[in-house]
Formats: sequence, structure tokens, C-alpha cells
Amino acid sequence: MPSRSEHFDELRAFCEDTPIVDCHDHTAAPGPKYADPIAVVRGGYFHSDLLSALSDRENETLADSSLSVERRWPVLEKAWRRTCHTGYAQVTRRVLRRFYGVEELTLDALRSMEGRLLDLTDEATFDGLLEEAKIVCRLGDVWPDVRKVLDGTLALAPRTRLVVSLPGYHSVRSFADVQARVAPLGRHVTTLDQYVEACREIFEAHKRFGAVAFKDQSAYSRPIDFANPTRAEAEAVFNRFMGDPSFSASYPEGVRPLDDWLFHEFLRMAAEMDLPVQVHTGHMAGIRNEITKTNAALLTRVLDLHRDVRFDLFHANWPFGDELMFLGKNYPNVTVDFCWANIIDPLWCRRLFQRALSCMPHGKVHGYGSDFGGHADRAWAHAAIARDNIAAALAELVDADYLNLDDAKAVARAWLFENPNDFFRLGLS
Repeated sequence: MPSRSEHFDELRAFCEDTPIVDCHDHTAAPGPKYADPIAVVRGGYFHSDLLSALSDRENETLADSSLSVERRWPVLEKAWRRTCHTGYAQVTRRVLRRFYGVEELTLDALRSMEGRLLDLTDEATFDGLLEEAKIVCRLGDVWPDVRKVLDGTLALAPRTRLVVSLPGYHSVRSFADVQARVAPLGRHVTTLDQYVEACREIFEAHKRFGAVAFKDQSAYSRPIDFANPTRAEAEAVFNRFMGDPSFSASYPEGVRPLDDWLFHEFLRMAAEMDLPVQVHTGHMAGIRNEITKTNAALLTRVLDLHRDVRFDLFHANWPFGDELMFLGKNYPNVTVDFCWANIIDPLWCRRLFQRALSCMPHGKVHGYGSDFGGHADRAWAHAAIARDNIAAALAELVDADYLNLDDAKAVARAWLFENPNDFFRLGLS
């Protein structure tokens, strides 16, 4: 999506040559191996637009690869007419054009793709696409086998640095949950102190393995307005689990004091370990989600309390851009991360990039995170869209004499590479 600015082409070329840090990814292993051209179209987040545009039965038809392409094409054609201009569709369009030579989605185009579908399980192919996109490092929230982290045998996808997923450790709701979290240590715990110490050992093992951050995506299951309960309140919940191993609590009744207290305890560990904490804010994957529980503004008390913790707030807090700008401007320990957002709402992101430059330190912005599991083809397309957005946003500011061209290039490089490289202590040259 180019801009009409006279400075766009030069800035876009500069962004194309700039290496990128992928601030958020879910690739546990290279993949997928496409076996169906319609799966290429449906892949990644475009699936969510299809869920929004079609009935459940129509989506089931599209997903049924036992049916011929011809049988499913009328459903896909209907859906494409209704969805072809979204940010997610822009990813699909770029994938089709770059890897299959498809300019317009037609039945003949789908037929032409058969027999030459990408096999992204091939690591050389997968890594080659990352190289083409100049994605030099990816922060992977991949929920690994903790035993393999502990013994150092975990294999990561190309260019991945590990991120520690927090919610499973603080959202325990039963005796069985507690024991499952510490099982990789070969340990059985019966007190809150023992559990906290076991979690610390697991987190420290992740850091020794090379983990560069914590990640918390609690927003999917609860509001992120963490209260600050006492240890006694938390311990009472924990001891109920220990006193009745068959008891299972539901959220929020009975379990929230423990959940909230452990979250704060883990933030204190993050400060001690000098690892930043990435927090899911804003939009969620899928459809029919409750968005108000994910607004980054709900974290205000946490950000103010834990001033020695470095927070990276995700997804540009879409659609709550105003609140995110306030937090980035007012809290020294907050960075704003545009991961995923560049394809959720590309035009909104262009405007928010401009606002971020005018209202907060530009050194606190992370410009790209693919947020895909596998799908290096889509990470490549997403990176191109992020470069478009940043180049267009900055070019318009150069046109307006808000900054000069050299300054715009410096900002672009900071957002794509230098800021996340410094913030996550990646040590990339």
C-alpha cells in the first residue's frame, strides 16, 4: 500500500534494506506444508475474516479439504468479494502474488497453484523466506516442553529467541494444576513457598537457555486489571487446593487472589532477572471476544507499582490507541509494540505511528511482530506491510515539515530494528 508522498519511495527503499526484529511470534517448528490451495488462501488470520463474513456451515465447507476445489470455490468466491480489502486479505494477496504469481483470485488461479504449493516444513525454505524479509530475530512464545528447556535440548525454529509464557503459572486452579507446573523439576510441592521457588527455578532455567522476555496473554481468559491482594489471601486459596486435591476452582470465584498475587510475584522476579514483560493488550484472535477486558488502561496500577519492570504492551492496544499513547508518554517503563496490529488495521496503524512520534519518545516504539505460528510466507508479507506503514507514515510527516528525511530514516530504523534490539538485549549487530 504505497503512499502518494514524494518521499515515500526513498523511505520505503530504506525500510526494505533495514533488518527487522520480529517482536512476537508463535513458531514452534517450521511449517506448514500446504496440501490444498484453498488452505493457502485461508491461512493465518484471514481465517478470522472468513468466520466473520460467512456462516458456520460455509466455513466448515471451506475447511473440508476432502471436497474438491471446484466444490468449494463458490463459497470462497462469495467470501472473497466480502473480505478482499481487509488487512488480513492484504497478507493473502501478497502471498498469492509473490509465491504463486496470482494477481486475481479465481478458480483457474487456484487450479494453477496445485502441484507447486509451498512446503514450509523444509527448514531451508522457511529460513530463506525470513532471510528475504530481513527478519533477523524472532521472539518466540511457543509453550515449549519445559523438560527440554531444563536439559538444554529444546530445538527452536530458525532465528528464534525464547519467551517465557506466564499465565499457566499464575492461573492455577487446582492441586493438579500446581503439580503439573512443577512436574518438569521432578518435584511435588505442598506449600505456596515451595511453588513460588519452583517457578523461579523454571524461569531461571529459561533465561539460562536464552529466553529474552516474559509474555503474559491473560487477557484471553480474564480482565487484565490485576488487583494487589495480600499473601495471606493468596495462600488461603492455595491451601484449599492442598487441603482437597479433588477441588477445582473457577475464575473469578475463589481463585483470583492467588492469580493476582502470583502475577505480582512473577513481575518482581522479572525485575530481578532483568527480563522485560510482554503483555497482550487489545484485539484477540478469533471472533466474538470481549474487548473491554483487554484495554491496556486496565494495567495502569500495575505499571505504576512495578516501576523497575520493563513492559512491552502488545498489538498497539487496538482499538484503544488513545489509552496506549497516554501510557507510552507517561510511564518510563512502557514501550508500545505494533506486533500484529499492522495487519489488523493497516490504515489505523499509519495514523498511530504518526501520533506516537508526535506525543511520546520514538525510542519506545517497536514496529513489527508477525504473530504467526509457522507461516513464514505470511511473516514475509506482514513485514512488507509494516514497512509500507512506517514509510508512508513518516513520508507524510516529512511532507508536512515535521521532520527531515534523514530523521525519518533514523526513526524507521529505530522502530524496525534498534529499539527492540536494545530493549530485549538481543546483541544483534
